[in-house]
Amino acid sequence: MSDYRYRLWLAAIPQPLAEADARAYWNLKDPTPALTEALAGAAYLYVGSWQETHISERPQSGRSPALRLFDWLFLRGTIDTYQAPALDPRLRDELTALYRPHPDDLPSEHVPAQDLETFLTDHLTWHLLPEERPPTMTSPLPAEGNRR
Repeated sequence: MSDYRYRLWLAAIPQPLAEADARAYWNLKDPTPALTEALAGAAYLYVGSWQETHISERPQSGRSPALRLFDWLFLRGTIDTYQAPALDPRLRDELTALYRPHPDDLPSEHVPAQDLETFLTDHLTWHLLPEERPPTMTSPLPAEGNRR
């Protein structure tokens, strides 16, 4: 069993969320019917996980690729307006760059960068939300991931 506390799955949904649905999502309120439906029909990719020790005091400098992606999506989803950020080439490139290893990264579970790049490219124009696990999973543990 893994000793990682936080897990990141990317949920790609084909339609944008209404601001009220996105607000409920980001503020951890009870999901709206539209949000529940969107997440049930989303495409998912397991990205990786992190522990408390990976969390840094400096924004976007988490010492885990998955944590950096989560932080960036949280900012993009909550600043200015509540939303599920639209995946365009710019966001894809930002997420891909954030996923690259940093010199101060701690060991963590994560998928190969190529898996992330393929998922993002395959879902351009969709909208991204970070999830702890897909709604159909009964266990929080993903398929075997890589450790760096």
